[in-house]
Amino acid sequence: MTQKTKITGTEFRDMLITGAALLERSKKAIDALNVFPVPDGDTGTNMSMTMNSAVKELRASDATDVGAVAAIAARGALRGARGNSGVILSQLMRGFSRALDGLVEMDSIQMANALKVGSEAAYKAVMKPKEGTILTVARVVAEKAVESAAKGVNILRLIDSMIENGEEVLSRTPDMLPVLKQAGVVDSGGKGLICIYRGYKMSLDGEELPEEGITIEENISIDREENEVAILSDDDLENITYGYCTEFFIERLSDDFSDDDLVRFQEHIQRIGDSVVVVGDAGLVKVHVHTDVPGKALQMALRLGELNGVKIENMREQHRKLMEERKAREKEHGTVAISIGEGVDAIFRDLSVDVLVAGGQTMNPSAMDIERAIKRACARNVYVLPNNKNIILAAEQAKTLVESDNGTRVHIIPTTSVTQGIAAMVAFEPESDVQAITEAMTEAAKAVKSGSVTFAVRDTSINGFEIKQGDVMAMLEGEIVGCGEDVGEVTENLIDSMIDEESSYITILYGDEVNRGAAEELLASVEEKNPMVDVVLQYGGQPLYYYFISVE
Repeated sequence: MTQKTKITGTEFRDMLITGAALLERSKKAIDALNVFPVPDGDTGTNMSMTMNSAVKELRASDATDVGAVAAIAARGALRGARGNSGVILSQLMRGFSRALDGLVEMDSIQMANALKVGSEAAYKAVMKPKEGTILTVARVVAEKAVESAAKGVNILRLIDSMIENGEEVLSRTPDMLPVLKQAGVVDSGGKGLICIYRGYKMSLDGEELPEEGITIEENISIDREENEVAILSDDDLENITYGYCTEFFIERLSDDFSDDDLVRFQEHIQRIGDSVVVVGDAGLVKVHVHTDVPGKALQMALRLGELNGVKIENMREQHRKLMEERKAREKEHGTVAISIGEGVDAIFRDLSVDVLVAGGQTMNPSAMDIERAIKRACARNVYVLPNNKNIILAAEQAKTLVESDNGTRVHIIPTTSVTQGIAAMVAFEPESDVQAITEAMTEAAKAVKSGSVTFAVRDTSINGFEIKQGDVMAMLEGEIVGCGEDVGEVTENLIDSMIDEESSYITILYGDEVNRGAAEELLASVEEKNPMVDVVLQYGGQPLYYYFISVE
């Protein structure tokens, strides 16, 4: 075993699945490494759901070559990428796949090179890469792997060194990124990556890790029932390999019918199509196949018995009709917003957002979730409001996916908070041209000061504050600016710090754990202090965050 020199495609598939399983088990611990002790630390969750999306694709495939397995996993990760960490992980896998293209098996030199190409792809995907992050861990692991492979280490020892070197560089991430040292944590994304590599080792060492607990989840658009046809892409027609969905029953089977006959029939059917299902017994056989020659499938079946319940549907024609329906409903301008909380949903609907995606601070939607929402908007130009800095990369990835599929143009308005998203929608004028709309929405978002109030999930020392678990924390533009024990007091202090001479409008959105009476007391106090400023109180219903605040 120690002299193993190559990894097969099947082994690599098992490595990926075990890596995903171990990451799933570890995601809460990785979430807890978040720099800010907010209750929405989600790096582990985002990476896990990204890996699980890759696993979902692998389970639906029978690929046996390393290159093919890597390509399928990369495609699944890309579609399911969530948050910054998930998008970076998907790019690592994408580069890894490119390096292995066409390979049946993988040796240590090829794996090391794939790690290097993956790291380079991930760096290119981030506009301003920072050292001390998952990028650093991936790069150093790759560089050391290339050195080790050049010295002739076998594939098993290479993976051991990947983990050793990864742990070493991970321990140094606080020295590279001051905010990590201040919070007393190592980089959570790097920790997640090493967790995946540990899964690789477990798989090759024969250690079994039950997959219980792994879930393949998607953040379904709130308006899923509407515009369902819009999820189809213009390339889908070309991607239909076999055009006719063919289903039928074989009844009154011949007297000498046997299980061997059923197996041979299934083999014949598989030669003329895909999506083959052949099930039955000596009394009845049900057949389903996608094929370009349905008559041949029926002819083969007649050798076994009589046909009944024959149904043949032209999938290409169905697709054409769906696409025609989509184009008929298509408008010039549409909007998509990431939303959180039933009150926030209602506000966005009142502002005529076409499609809402459940997500935000407590659960980042994937690139695929946003891609689907964009297509459901049924518009030639779609303006996307991420409403969270950790969702912008996934939105950009969705833009790439959509624009590579069809003529829809996607415009990302870089909103980093719900309140910025609301301001941007107020400025949305669908009668204007694309440039005017984009500029107006972007400027409206920039004019908003965004604050939020939440609670600490652990003790920490950061930005000069000694914070205890359970303390109320005030955040301004993503930075902790205050803490205390009383929600109302901390919130009022936050609002005071946000107001200046030019402030004219304050919006307060209270969360699902805030009593209406307490929110109205806050409103009265803020109005009394600021008689010349318009103050609006609305129910947001957001979880985990007591208040979202905007000052304009």
